[in-house]
Amino acid sequence: MFEDLRKHSSWIVIVIAAVFILSMAIGGVSSALIKKAKVAEINGEKITPKEYQQYIERTFANYAQQNPDKQIDDKTAAKLREDTWKQVVDEVLITQALKKHKIKVTDKEIADKLKNPSDDIKAIPQFQIDGKFDQDTYLDFITQNLDFATLLENQIRSTLPIEKLYDEIRSEVEITEEDVKADYIEKNNLADAKIIYFNPRNFKDIKAEDSEIEKYYNEHKEDYKKGPARKYRYVKLSVTPSEADKKLTESRAKDLFKEVISNPDNFANIAKEKSEGPSASKGGDLGYFTHNKMVKPFADAAFAMEVGEISKPVKTQFGWHIIKVEDIRTNDKGEKEVRARHILLEDKPSAETEVAFDQRVEDFYAAAKKDGVEKAAEKFGETANETREFYEDATYISGLGREPEMINFAFKNRLNKLYDLTQKEDGSYIIAEISYHVGDHYQELEDVKSSIERKVIKEKQIAAAIEEAKKFVDEHKPEEYFAAAEKANIEIVEKKGLNATASIPKIGKDEELNKAILATEEGNFTGLITTEKAAYIAYVEKRVKPDMNKFNEELEKLTKEYTEKKQNEHLNEWYRDLKDNAEIIDNRSEFFN
Repeated sequence: MFEDLRKHSSWIVIVIAAVFILSMAIGGVSSALIKKAKVAEINGEKITPKEYQQYIERTFANYAQQNPDKQIDDKTAAKLREDTWKQVVDEVLITQALKKHKIKVTDKEIADKLKNPSDDIKAIPQFQIDGKFDQDTYLDFITQNLDFATLLENQIRSTLPIEKLYDEIRSEVEITEEDVKADYIEKNNLADAKIIYFNPRNFKDIKAEDSEIEKYYNEHKEDYKKGPARKYRYVKLSVTPSEADKKLTESRAKDLFKEVISNPDNFANIAKEKSEGPSASKGGDLGYFTHNKMVKPFADAAFAMEVGEISKPVKTQFGWHIIKVEDIRTNDKGEKEVRARHILLEDKPSAETEVAFDQRVEDFYAAAKKDGVEKAAEKFGETANETREFYEDATYISGLGREPEMINFAFKNRLNKLYDLTQKEDGSYIIAEISYHVGDHYQELEDVKSSIERKVIKEKQIAAAIEEAKKFVDEHKPEEYFAAAEKANIEIVEKKGLNATASIPKIGKDEELNKAILATEEGNFTGLITTEKAAYIAYVEKRVKPDMNKFNEELEKLTKEYTEKKQNEHLNEWYRDLKDNAEIIDNRSEFFN
């Protein structure tokens, strides 16, 4: 029963409690150790390598315990390390906020909380009678099971300070009746409308001239003023099967074909045992598929076979396939479908190929250390690429992906500094050096040309749509609008229950349009509406105005709902500001790969 109770306890609370206790213990270690080395510093609070290693080990141990059947591959390990970093930052910031707000809890508060448990504890069947939480049953149990009572007490002792902090932040929100009234009116001031939509995207032939792009750049140059930026020059090295490896796979496929042909009824079991494809566990069963659902060589072979026939090995980009057709049918659309099983042998690098690749990587990295990435690439017949410029607050590097440690390294080191040899999740290696080092600057026109081109085209398309709309209004009377729009293939969009902030199908959110519709009485056209997004004419089919008598009757409930909403928004904003304004020094790349 005790294990059942543990299982039903909120995992979030348990994790927060455990981690919070750990962070408190680490705080004690930090003050005892006198070391200059630090993995991080968060608002002046240092995290030593030893402390950070403890965090990482705990994260990995928790993952392994919760996922006993899963391997921790490179991709998972990278995510766990990044999760650990976020966890450390969050915990330090919350601990600092608890001190700043002088949040404390008393034994009485903990005892009261223990006597009145959270909803997840109340939901445990052992504490319920006839499907409802029974206080006496619960209290009897925790009195007789001190281990469970201690577990709950530790959770409460760890999480109650955070609850009190969050309640204090929420309480900063002051709500007036006028606020609630304005929210009610916005939600209940509604209209049903039919909208003639002059869609700028219909003007697909519009282009942007180089002179227009340059003019836009010069007029908006301050928009392209950026802070310090960096770039990497890099080469990506991937191991691929050699010709000898491919020949070996082909030979294996031919031998396996002989085995299958000698015992065709055992195809599914052989597939389970020897196929290297994702369908192996299902005996190679691919289900039913049409010709266009498979790569061409595979589909051509499968659709040329009869039921029960087994193909000779077929080569595709995935490797060698041996195919057995199980059934053929025609689907509801009249298309031919085949149901087949297959055995896949992948072209994989041999051990010798991988050893040779590892040596090539080491040799390339040594050459890059000596002469730089570009010369090393020339020597080894590889192509050196350069990323787009990125900034210190970036989360992504073009061509390289999410590499926070590489971003940190780039802003702490000199030009041409070589980054540590890095293996990606797919097994490839990245050899990269800092190739660009600039302070506050304007982005070059060539670097932003494509984005400006899109903006110029969009502006010209909107202008064209507005001109089309003006011409439409000049040429037609209101009673002709819908018939004329249909004849000209101009889109007509319907929206039921539109309010001031509603998003409209195909159009999206255009609050100027919404405002114009809500300002129009039922049974009338709005007249031409032009906004920064498009042009419209709307017909208001129905208007529903707020029932203020109902508002007065439900004022207490509405006030509670609106207050909770605004308090949660304020809490989220407070937490975002807490992170955004934190002074964080991240030295992880100096200590951890």
